[in-house]
Amino acid sequence: MVIVGAKLFCPRPISNGMKEYVTEALVLGLKPYREQDKLADFYTKDLGRLEARVIGGRKMVSKLSPHLDIFNLVTVRLIQKNQFTVTDVIAEERFCFLRGNFKKFALAFKLLFFIRTLIPFLMPDLQLWHSFLRTFKGGYLDFKNFLKILGYDPLLANCQICPE
Repeated sequence: MVIVGAKLFCPRPISNGMKEYVTEALVLGLKPYREQDKLADFYTKDLGRLEARVIGGRKMVSKLSPHLDIFNLVTVRLIQKNQFTVTDVIAEERFCFLRGNFKKFALAFKLLFFIRTLIPFLMPDLQLWHSFLRTFKGGYLDFKNFLKILGYDPLLANCQICPE
């Protein structure tokens, strides 16, 4: 068990090769999965980007669904055996200023699509995590900063035709 910041990161084995993780995450997306379940796309502080199954997430009386809105900052408990499964989740912050401003909300969705396209699964990056938090808490949605972090900085690029 390791204490990371004020949150608990707990990769402890349970039984039969299962592991439990408790970590902070940003909800990147949701999609239906089978009849009653959902697949949640998270970017976690400790594990990077991952998809986790939310059992019963499409039911009207689901206790987890209200916390799993897109752009929510959540504390999530995951079980990993063959795939990740969400067992508990609590919304820490909803970033209400994004939801109240249509232009920022639309730009945030573009940024979200951009991020989901470029970020690989299970590759944690603390610089990227802190950039997410600064971006969504501050309300300044900057694509250039994410490009720099991901290694696509145009200032460091070389021309293929001439060596400049």
